Amino acid sequence: MKNLKLSLCCFLVMIFTANYAQITPPKPENFKSITDGGTGSQPILNTIMHDLLDNKNAYNSNLKTIGSPYLDESYKIATVYYQGELQENFYVRHNILNDEIELKQTILPEEQPKALIRNKNIKLIFEDGKEIYFRKYKPKKENAVNGFVYAINDSATYNAYKVINAKFSEGHAATSSMVKEVPNRFSHFSIYYYSSKPEEILQPLPSNYKKFVKILEPELQEKLRGYIKENSLNLKEDDEIKSIFDYLNDNL
Repeated sequence: MKNLKLSLCCFLVMIFTANYAQITPPKPENFKSITDGGTGSQPILNTIMHDLLDNKNAYNSNLKTIGSPYLDESYKIATVYYQGELQENFYVRHNILNDEIELKQTILPEEQPKALIRNKNIKLIFEDGKEIYFRKYKPKKENAVNGFVYAINDSATYNAYKVINAKFSEGHAATSSMVKEVPNRFSHFSIYYYSSKPEEILQPLPSNYKKFVKILEPELQEKLRGYIKENSLNLKEDDEIKSIFDYLNDNL
């Protein structure tokens, strides 16, 4: 009888383990969270996260929709830092329409994402090396705003960043056989910014390098102008902007 009870218990444990393994996806080896020995602390995590915005920029339509409010709809692993201290690894995606960073500790569909606080002490680093900061920047002909920016380089005298936004264009149904349906559409676009000091408001980076060179000290202008011409660079691509700013900082 005892052997029968023991066998039954073992059988139930095996069923539970198998079912749990099916619904709990394995985490990558480098993924650490508060529940499996991560470096963060629960009070801090509660401070840097809050509920997602309620129905901001929501739309209701039966029309086909092209594009997405997300930079990438899939979640990517990123490490969150607060005041320079490592907190947690999260699954992250960026809603660029709302400019909201969504966080999850698992990729289980039943886990509801949280939003990362909008705070200048926040930094995210993705596995591919991309870094996100929260900065104040001034769009052309507009007042300065606060938002998440992607660093092209950050930690030098001259720094460059990219702001990625989405615009939603509402479509309309076909009103007759002569008028085609126009789908809803999300369009993504990027704007580059720069700063010469970490605490300064980020300014739009001119796409014409000649305008940018003019803001520099006279002794730097000729050097940078020559470097850009020699290497056929411009201020319209991430890699080329990084190359220009790296050269600029190396020659201060």
